[in-house]
Amino acid sequence: MMKKMTHLNRYAATLAVAFILSACGGDDGTPGQPGEPGGPPAMTVDTLKIAIDDVSMQSGIATVNYRVTNQDDEPVVGVASATFIAAQLLPQGYTNAGNSSQWQFFTSQNCPARCTGDYVDYKNGDYSYTFDAPFDGMNDISYQAGATQRLVIKMGGDSLADGTVLPVTNQHIDWQAPTTGPSAEPAYTRNIVTMATCNSCHNDLAFHGSNYNQIETCVTCHNADRVSNPDNIFPQMVHAKHLSGFPGSLANCQTCHVADDTLSENHNWTRVPTMEACGACHNNIDFKAGQGHPAQADNANCIACHNPDWTANVHNDGGNDEALGQFEASITSASLSGDTVSFTLSLRNPASGQLYTDSANNLNFVADLRVYANWGTSFDYATRSPRSIRLQEEVPIAGSDGRYSYQITGVTVPTGTEMDLGALAIQGKVCAANGVLGDCSDTTNSEVNIKSSHQFFSAQALSDSGRRVVVTNDTCGSCHGDQQLNFHGSRNDLEGQCQLCHNPNMVADATDNPSTATADYKHLVHGIHSGQREGYESINYPGNLGNCAQCHNQQAGVLTAGLPLYAGVKPLAITGDLYTSPTAAICSDCHASDSATNHMVQQGAVFKGSLADANALTESCTTCHGQGASADVLKVHPIK
Repeated sequence: MMKKMTHLNRYAATLAVAFILSACGGDDGTPGQPGEPGGPPAMTVDTLKIAIDDVSMQSGIATVNYRVTNQDDEPVVGVASATFIAAQLLPQGYTNAGNSSQWQFFTSQNCPARCTGDYVDYKNGDYSYTFDAPFDGMNDISYQAGATQRLVIKMGGDSLADGTVLPVTNQHIDWQAPTTGPSAEPAYTRNIVTMATCNSCHNDLAFHGSNYNQIETCVTCHNADRVSNPDNIFPQMVHAKHLSGFPGSLANCQTCHVADDTLSENHNWTRVPTMEACGACHNNIDFKAGQGHPAQADNANCIACHNPDWTANVHNDGGNDEALGQFEASITSASLSGDTVSFTLSLRNPASGQLYTDSANNLNFVADLRVYANWGTSFDYATRSPRSIRLQEEVPIAGSDGRYSYQITGVTVPTGTEMDLGALAIQGKVCAANGVLGDCSDTTNSEVNIKSSHQFFSAQALSDSGRRVVVTNDTCGSCHGDQQLNFHGSRNDLEGQCQLCHNPNMVADATDNPSTATADYKHLVHGIHSGQREGYESINYPGNLGNCAQCHNQQAGVLTAGLPLYAGVKPLAITGDLYTSPTAAICSDCHASDSATNHMVQQGAVFKGSLADANALTESCTTCHGQGASADVLKVHPIK
């Protein structure tokens, strides 16, 4: 089997073919054209990809060989500029016992603007760059052959000669090499978090003119040998920036330091405590002065007290996740008769797989356990005040061995809706300490919110379908943590529980923009995240507000934000018996300017009109903004 040529082989082949063809041409013939071992050049460049082949050293001077292709792996020829950044990583403990590994900046060379090295385009998608001098001594840093080196290539942000715009891309390679010879795999590196984790909140993070969009790029410059302000060293800078406006619990380090075995140092946050990293969050402590903490001259003794288990324990709320893993409440059957919902509840220990044989009122670790019921999933529920019972105070009607029956009476079921569906929602708290469930009367135990849940049902049985799903706990959790937002005590099922109360039965104040004054869930959430709701004007939304995919889920492969508005959505109710038509109410959650309002009115929208007018179906929004239309919602929003 023929082996695939390396980039160096391709360079040699190109030169050899050119030599042979020119030799065959003779003095009075026309030389042949060199071959194109890279294939025909790319005609479109939606994505720019860089594949770094190798780095070689000659007398301390580095040459990097790489290939540039488009989204179809076709060679991109004629890239006129690139930036080359070089850095070195000192290993953990090298600078002093207890210190983390540290990046050292060598140089950044921008070709052709400030390029003093040799930048070569081989006209077949292959490129090379040779730095202008040895790394040793650059920026007063000594090159160490055994250390891990990093080379970053940034391309894009400009155009090819024919006007084709090149998207920005960053690519890096970690390597080690002697001052003369080829590169080899490094013995160690420093990979702690991923850009994908950051972008789960921030979408497409990019800095310095949108040129740099990878963590591996950021750390090559944001280190003590490049920045003058210590606060701009990457770990300190990132920790400090998240102290304000962080949408989850600051104690949950794993929101960013996600457990990911593909990252060689993903456990550094527990294994390598330092004054610099910890002090960026615990900024009320002066470690060296001994203020708020025993005085520490350096990081050598940090691990003696703050070992990995201790650090992990205090940053996950004292083992709450482990405790919650020992309790699960689920509804196994439900039905409706008149205004009474009958249901069976199962309590089990997921860790052991065993059912709890006692009912909730006899389990001493249950501090609070409630079930709510509302009816009418097709019209977003019959009332704003669902009926509920507290199971820790309720004697079951029947049951044994972990399955007990209850009833909720007084549920509102509008005439003619008996064939619709209802929803039951569970919320509660258990008592625990150090990851173990315990007696709530024991003051050493604290209350922990369980993960709320919901279940749909018909008059006869449970149902797998119910109210439409527009957002999920997963999409909300990408910023806020997995059901970590708790409202009204212990309600955290943002996907399906909140809507049982926060529904169209809520009435908005007659303000300039009632959409941002109502507590109806769909408007409430939009208003909060756009900073237009009273009390949330200073909201620091971390992503692109127009990227509906940050929160909305997909149905049958289509983002719900781009689907036609569900037929059961009611007009927005406003004090004074006024109403705004459904689509206009949704769109004005974000698009609240006078020009946007006028545009909607021209297309049949009703603002603060009668219920009959708001229900008259005069809105023609889908003509332009529907799926496949000229201004499809999914086209005009910056959806990623």
